[in-house]
Order: sequence, then structure tokens, then C-alpha cells
Amino acid sequence: MVLPLSHIKPNQRVRVIWVASDPHMRRRLLDLGFAPEEHVSCVLPSHKGGMSAYLVQGAVIALRQENANEIFVEV
Repeated sequence: MVLPLSHIKPNQRVRVIWVASDPHMRRRLLDLGFAPEEHVSCVLPSHKGGMSAYLVQGAVIALRQENANEIFVEV
């Protein structure tokens, strides 16, 4: 099942399928490690639509919900 990264549950491990951002933000997200085939997990979910923290390539990265909505993952 494919869904936006912002919809995963805490500690759920998923695989990135594609990034659907504008070219500048897409490049930034890819540089941070949110690349296709990379595994990601949520370590801190957002509260009230704020930022969430994700573990990717051994680093914890915080993303705004709008950016997490542009990263599609497979459970």
C-alpha cells in the first residue's frame, strides 16, 4: 500500500517510492536521504499538523507536514 510519509505510525518502517515535490525541494529531500528505495521510520509524530521527525540513513530529520505529504512510501 502506497501512502504519504505523513500518514505512517510511530516506529513504522517504510520504503520510499517517490518524491513529488517541486524540483528545488525534491533535490533537498533527496539530499537528506528521502530517496527511492531508502527505508524510513517515524520517531516523533506531529501534533496539530506541525513537524514530524523521521529516522533516515541513521539521522533524525524533522519535516513539515506539507513536505512529508510529498514523499510517498510503501508499507
